[in-house]
Amino acid sequence: MGCGNVCSDDKPHAKKPERKPELRKQKTNSKLLLGPAFSEQELFNSDPSLLNSDAMKHKIKEWEKMARGRDGKGTVSTEEGLRQYFDSRREEFLNKLKEGPPPRYRWAAWKTALQTSQVFTKDLYQSLISQEKRKTAKWLNAIKADTHRTYPERFAEQKDLKVSVMEKLENVLVAISIYNPDIGYCQGMNFIVAFMLFISDMKEEEVFWTFIAFTKDTLKHDPLHIDGADGLYNDKFPKMDFLMKCFDNAFARNVGDLKKYLDEIAFPNMLWVYKWIFILFLLSFPFAYCLRFWDYIFGYGLSGILRLSLGIVALTKNELKDKDFTYINTFMTSFKNGRNLPSAEEIIEACLLYTSDAADDLLCVDLGGRRIIKKKK
Repeated sequence: MGCGNVCSDDKPHAKKPERKPELRKQKTNSKLLLGPAFSEQELFNSDPSLLNSDAMKHKIKEWEKMARGRDGKGTVSTEEGLRQYFDSRREEFLNKLKEGPPPRYRWAAWKTALQTSQVFTKDLYQSLISQEKRKTAKWLNAIKADTHRTYPERFAEQKDLKVSVMEKLENVLVAISIYNPDIGYCQGMNFIVAFMLFISDMKEEEVFWTFIAFTKDTLKHDPLHIDGADGLYNDKFPKMDFLMKCFDNAFARNVGDLKKYLDEIAFPNMLWVYKWIFILFLLSFPFAYCLRFWDYIFGYGLSGILRLSLGIVALTKNELKDKDFTYINTFMTSFKNGRNLPSAEEIIEACLLYTSDAADDLLCVDLGGRRIIKKKK
């Protein structure tokens, strides 16, 4: 499937965030928490008002109701209740996921959207990480080397926790490389799997199957029919090439003046958007942003990465016009510290202004919608 051209010459009108030239620097907490507490910690560091806001309280009530199951009596587990809701009201579930679930429901919501239960095979994971299987792992040395390079700053004061995380991370990566030799292992997967371990409260078997689901065709709701992420990581990275072509096409169409300028100064995609796509924003943005970006990606589909990327570019383009190579590179790398960024919600809102979700022509594709649309006045 090719990327095609967009259907309209209309220029998008992204909502400009009301912000000062220099935004806050994100607060940090050196101690790493896990599970729902991890999400709460990152959201609090980003904006202390979020967790106790009326909007969050409303979301908690909504998700509590969703998790009660079909009979509404709460006679099933939270995960089973969410699966039942997903099966009966899929579009509504995915819309609520894109809006962001409360921290206590995030991991279960991600697994539900990825339909992890469909790929689960009992006892297989334990077999894959056995000593006998581990001896056959082609990528074991590379995995061992990379696990200790994974978010080292997060464990500065927690050496015991680092040992535990690294052990589980290595187990999951070894299991993936054996389970799917076409993917094997490549650098970048370690950051994605580690992030899942943080969110899941170190449930390594669940993380393994969730990553496997992510690489398979479980995201059938993606408008571009980019069903799984397998092609991001296997030989020659075919899906990565496809996504980059789609992004370049949409970038030229929607923010053409900036793309032209970046091309003129030879500022390569490898320095920014390639990293955003390949590692799902993890090394370029604060974790609080990544939490919300992943909600959106799993709720929308893999092409949601492209929509988010375009939204970021559109909201920051005025900071980049006519600047030199060094300035732009520094500006892009400052995102990780929470500087020069609109909020995650502003980015998600902005990316929604660029395309229509009404699918009408696969030969005429933009960023997961089919037409460029203008913001309604």
